[in-house]
Amino acid sequence: MRVAVGGYQVSTNSFATQPMDLANFQQGTVRGDRVLSMGPGHSAIFGFLKGARERNWQVAPLHFIYPVMYGKVTREAHEWAKEELLAALRAAGRVDGVFMQLHGTAVAEHEEDCDGDLLAAIRDLVGKSTPVFASLDGHANVTPRMAENADMLIAVKTNPHSDFNAIGYRAAEVMAAMKDGSAKPCLVRAQPAMAPALQKLYIAPGWPMEHLVRLAQNERRRDARILDVSIPMGFFVSERRETGMSVLVTTNGEPGLAADVAEAMKEACWAKRHAFHTDMVSVDDAVAEAMDSDDGPVILGDLADSGGAGTPGDGTALLAALLKANAQGAVIGSISDPEAVESAFRAGIGSKLTLTVGAKIDRFHGDPVEISGRVQSLHSGIYTTGTAFISRTVDRGRIAIIDCGGVEVILTSKPVLVFEPNHFRSLGIDPAARRIVVCKAELQHRAGFAGIGKRFIDVDTPGLATQVLSRLPYTRIRRPVFPLDDI
Repeated sequence: MRVAVGGYQVSTNSFATQPMDLANFQQGTVRGDRVLSMGPGHSAIFGFLKGARERNWQVAPLHFIYPVMYGKVTREAHEWAKEELLAALRAAGRVDGVFMQLHGTAVAEHEEDCDGDLLAAIRDLVGKSTPVFASLDGHANVTPRMAENADMLIAVKTNPHSDFNAIGYRAAEVMAAMKDGSAKPCLVRAQPAMAPALQKLYIAPGWPMEHLVRLAQNERRRDARILDVSIPMGFFVSERRETGMSVLVTTNGEPGLAADVAEAMKEACWAKRHAFHTDMVSVDDAVAEAMDSDDGPVILGDLADSGGAGTPGDGTALLAALLKANAQGAVIGSISDPEAVESAFRAGIGSKLTLTVGAKIDRFHGDPVEISGRVQSLHSGIYTTGTAFISRTVDRGRIAIIDCGGVEVILTSKPVLVFEPNHFRSLGIDPAARRIVVCKAELQHRAGFAGIGKRFIDVDTPGLATQVLSRLPYTRIRRPVFPLDDI
């Protein structure tokens, strides 16, 4: 058996002002044979390849496209990526199956469903009889076109996401069963009228998604005809008509069963909708609460400027509030400002200087803030994460740390998802020894700082990943939808 393997791991913040252009796509592309040596971190391809090798399948590698997330994809970038993947698939010749790792949230200037557009093009090329499988991120916004052009769509079932390898391996198992005639995958998609914000999508005991995932997996376990049940949670800042939570059920040749299970899970999601209401704390109240705490560190989540949501990473609201309150033992991790970093490098370690930092990309994330302090340290910015759910080497660009007399400000040259201790430790800062730690993340910091953070406060900062959906300029999402509408 010969299979083609590739990826279009593209995620979009439809409201961000910086487009995802061709240069971004080209810089984020792993080509050809290099796909076969991709590591296990965050990779469904790794799991699929493990299953393929166990069965002695021949693998025709395509490309893996993984650009840095910003605003909408340009027409040029998406069309380039699609043609690159299709050209590689044509060059591969006859294949017995295709596996693609998708994110499921790519929106372009001219196409709101890039993932469905790509799957449809692949289906047209390989024909209806060739299996087309795709893995999805847990935040995918799944469209009918995506489901119509795939034999199986399988999403991760953890958040933070740690089971990419497992779902890739499961896809290989089902594809093998399809090819030997023991399985005939039947995929059904259902969607409740829900588009939850990110804050409550943590999958851990006591959280609503943990309950729903358990229900879904119990459905799968009780009936061998059910091959998979996935609940992609949706990505509320990537706007298409179908933005939001969905249910995917794959059965072995049982469309009625798939439809029944999908409908039951859809109703279960709907019944839980009020549990997804966010409970944010204002900037001033969060800072006051953190400063009054006797037990630290207190982890302040700057969710609206998360490095994982396509925002600039240069929001200043918490920095301004901490400086105004004369906070002590606080560290801001971090503010993206390459100009300020270069000024600090020119000044050198130990120098005192005054800088205006942050809010230079747009005004959705606060206003520029003037800081005065000493250049504490300078760094290259490359580090390796230390969690099971995100395991990779990250290039944050050059970094400068400014000690402002109670508040340490980490200035990076690139936006960074700040979710775990190694971000700080790699810069000589022990977060456990600080009273207040600011993280730009949606919810990954809760898992990343488990056992270190004594209290977690999600802060209602301004930004284009705000958890208050009514502040976002939606134009395409279906209506009515909860929580935008009181239904």
